[in-house]
Amino acid sequence: MKSTPAFLTRAAILGLFLVLSPLAFAANIIVPTMELITHGATNASGVFTLQTYGNMALEVQGGYKFGGSLSFEINDTNIEEHSFSVFTVPSLNFLSASIVVRDLFNAPIDFSYFVGQNDTFGSGDGFSQFGAQPFMTAYRGFLYFPTGPLYDGIYQVNGTGGKLEFTPDAQAVSMDLYLYEDTSPGLAKLGDYSSDFRFLLNLEAIKLEAFVGGTYDSSSIDYFLRGGLLFYATNRNVEFLAQIGVPKWAPSTDPVLNVNLFYLLIEPRLHLGFVTIVPTFFWHPGYYNQQYYSTELGSFDVNLNVILGDLTQNAFQGGLEENFRFQSSSGAFQFKVSPWIGFSTPGMLWTVKLNAKVWPFSLTDLVDAFVGVQAEF
Repeated sequence: MKSTPAFLTRAAILGLFLVLSPLAFAANIIVPTMELITHGATNASGVFTLQTYGNMALEVQGGYKFGGSLSFEINDTNIEEHSFSVFTVPSLNFLSASIVVRDLFNAPIDFSYFVGQNDTFGSGDGFSQFGAQPFMTAYRGFLYFPTGPLYDGIYQVNGTGGKLEFTPDAQAVSMDLYLYEDTSPGLAKLGDYSSDFRFLLNLEAIKLEAFVGGTYDSSSIDYFLRGGLLFYATNRNVEFLAQIGVPKWAPSTDPVLNVNLFYLLIEPRLHLGFVTIVPTFFWHPGYYNQQYYSTELGSFDVNLNVILGDLTQNAFQGGLEENFRFQSSSGAFQFKVSPWIGFSTPGMLWTVKLNAKVWPFSLTDLVDAFVGVQAEF
């Protein structure tokens, strides 16, 4: 009989499916994510082409009593490339599954058994469990990083394992412990194990998230460490967001922490009536979600977004962005100016953005554009 980790992982997925299937008619089927972003730019041959990023998820939830969920997704950074052949059309892929046992020992402790993608640390998404209003940075994902990596938070749990969640105050405090076989794309094979601890503090004017964790790599008989901090504060017309962390540190090869390992995003926000000013400073890490990106080492961005209007109060919004990006690996820098508009239609948020590349200047590659739509459920 097979006893490999791959076989056990498939068996776990099958087991979760069998448990969830009888409750399918009583479950809630939701679409938590539906996003399409089309990027139009001139390619190396001088032809203006389109690249469409699609991120859509389908989730089956068993409700609070059952505490189970099963998620699938379509996630493709270039749907256009796959639209010419029925053999390469993006398919609905398994994303995650979990079963939750609530209130262990009649205490505020929940245990989750999960397979696939799980929580993202340092993104701000974890505060949704408290009912907090979104405060995450807009400077993330395909709209700002179309060539990847698609930065969103400092680290994401990915694998097969368990999570213990202790919530002494359901509105303000959560402490989570994870133990799992790590199947992050950057690891060589199955048999690598990780553990993480996360702390969340949700106050009216302050949000704080801290995490620390490590991975044992069985292929190299080595270990990696990580940790990070998210801090958010608001006082009427002023907001401040900081995401600081090390996604991956191998003490065996880097005995001393160096700046190239850090994920650092600082974003103050100033609201002046109809006008909002948002400068973002972002230092790219060399490792992200266990993967190494040589071109990201020492790279940093400075982005200034001047926003006119507020989509929470009006149907239209607009603004102007200036973006400076320096790539240490090549010594090159880019500067672009981007007018944009945003508007809402029933259940949808639209963004239209035009990038004018001021430097390096080239008439054949002067302008690119984004058209994005995100569903609100």
